[in-house]
Amino acid sequence: MIERRIVCISFISSILFLFSPNFSLASPPPSVGALWNLEEVTECELHYNALVYNNYGCWCGIGGAHEPVDGIDKCCMFHDKCYDAAVDQKLCFDVAWEYVDDYSWKCDNGTALCAVTDDKCKAALCDCDKAVVECWKQFPKPTVKAKCNGVRRFLNRPQHFYH
Repeated sequence: MIERRIVCISFISSILFLFSPNFSLASPPPSVGALWNLEEVTECELHYNALVYNNYGCWCGIGGAHEPVDGIDKCCMFHDKCYDAAVDQKLCFDVAWEYVDDYSWKCDNGTALCAVTDDKCKAALCDCDKAVVECWKQFPKPTVKAKCNGVRRFLNRPQHFYH
């Protein structure tokens, strides 16, 4: 399951990159809904791009293993585990689903508000994304990517990631 998740995250992260502020398209296709929502929730509450956390530490970005390197990395670990819990509790269909299932929310004066919905998956994903952004708020915006010195598994091959 981990390898499948890593492949899915890698693919979707590549798509999300296309919609970073340096790219010319203004809005994402529906297929990147949940990741786009995380980006937008981050913009709403923190006023900067969520990609600053990509490839940070052992848990932010593709994969996730080992002890978090710091508080920011621990936020990402909790976010991954929050998404996993939504699948384990059968709120969401599959690991891949959590990255593409769009949910509704609004930004109200710098506060992200999840829409009331009967769709338990959408509600869980919005809650997970809000929780990670609230967690990130405790720390200054990173200017340097913390390094994970552990080994991450990617497609059944251990690989060292040096950021």
